[in-house]
Amino acid sequence: MPIIRYDPFANFFDDAFERSLFQNNTRSPGVNTRGENKKQLWQPRGFQVHQDEKAYFICVDVPGVKKEDMKMQLVNNNETLHLSGCRKFKHGDDVEETKFERHFTIGSDVDVEKINADLSNGVLTITAPKKEPAKDSPRFIAIKDSAVTTE
Repeated sequence: MPIIRYDPFANFFDDAFERSLFQNNTRSPGVNTRGENKKQLWQPRGFQVHQDEKAYFICVDVPGVKKEDMKMQLVNNNETLHLSGCRKFKHGDDVEETKFERHFTIGSDVDVEKINADLSNGVLTITAPKKEPAKDSPRFIAIKDSAVTTE
């Protein structure tokens, strides 16, 4: 089973309609047109999933998030990769944070003991190596003699 992508259009219409063509775009970047605090809704939206013959790769955009503020674990009998964390926003002397999480379903062909992650320039790259294919060698099965003789 391959890795399943998260739907990137989940909030597409909300994002499109919160920007008005008739408004000045000089508004505060943390507040949308309805006056809600946008930082509370922040989720890492940019991600890419690809594979080669040896591994699956998940690249997640997490700008401004430090590795200490993220946690990654396998759940659901090692079938789901759960990424969670928080992004901190500074407003003068105040620091506020918002939590985020993403789930990725991984296949049975992933070697869960070798999954690793690297954070560089705001991009978290998760590498999920594939298991070595089982060698097709003959397996012998013992045959028992269960014939009972009656005398």
